[in-house]
Amino acid sequence: MKTIDTLIRDIYGVIEGKGGWDNTITEYLSHSISSLAEERFSKEQKPRDYLSLSSVGTPCKRKIWYRINQPESGEPIPPKALGNFFYGDLLEALVLALAKAAGHKVEGEQEQLEINGVFGHRDAIIDGVTVDVKSASNFGFSKFQNHKLREDDPFGYISQLSSYVYAGKDDPRVKDKKHGAFLAIKKEKFDLCLDTYDFSEEIKAKEEEIESAKTLVQGGIPEERLAPVPQKPDPNNRQHQNKKLCIACSLCEYRKVCWPEARTFLYGDGPVHLVHVEHEPRVTELIE
Repeated sequence: MKTIDTLIRDIYGVIEGKGGWDNTITEYLSHSISSLAEERFSKEQKPRDYLSLSSVGTPCKRKIWYRINQPESGEPIPPKALGNFFYGDLLEALVLALAKAAGHKVEGEQEQLEINGVFGHRDAIIDGVTVDVKSASNFGFSKFQNHKLREDDPFGYISQLSSYVYAGKDDPRVKDKKHGAFLAIKKEKFDLCLDTYDFSEEIKAKEEEIESAKTLVQGGIPEERLAPVPQKPDPNNRQHQNKKLCIACSLCEYRKVCWPEARTFLYGDGPVHLVHVEHEPRVTELIE
């Protein structure tokens, strides 16, 4: 019986054509992709307006509150973002099919889990371990590769996976009740890594975390916002720096309603949302 420790090596073996792929795996992948396309493209895609296990640990409490209490105040999800979500879904389907072909036991895909009335869907159980599949940019992938997610987790992935581990505590297929693993896929250039965490401490406080989130959305909007961060230092190394929104706020659909004072400047590598300007940028400002 294979263990998750050899998962990446074994998947690469399948990619090299060293056996494992057959008609059953082809049918599994075909069904997965067709189901994903049906789910994504057969109806209008709207942001979730309910508390889920994946949103409970979102670092920004205001985002959780807006999602439940004022979902209509968020920006519509643009087609490029929806396409990117689907691309991530395709990569997840592919890597799970490869894991099956590699002889690893993959089960429980997208099964619903529940903790105190809050629901979510885990990606899979692989060789008895709860696994969350994440597609990532080069920068995001490096955090999985270097086991740095506890230090930099703008989207609450640690809370999300620890919730799935806790919710599966009574599932006999889950052999490891304390650990969970991120199976990360680099999007720009195909690469894989497995990043495993011990969630013993998160599990102890999990029900308290869930109840706290439920209480949060029932109250008034939280006052505290995520702190802005310094913009990149300019070539003259001046002491004072402009402050911009952090990556989580920049990508948030509630950015405009939460940060109405933010000014957007169009740099060569993308827009930057400044909330404190010491030195006026010499690029075009987007008036939204």
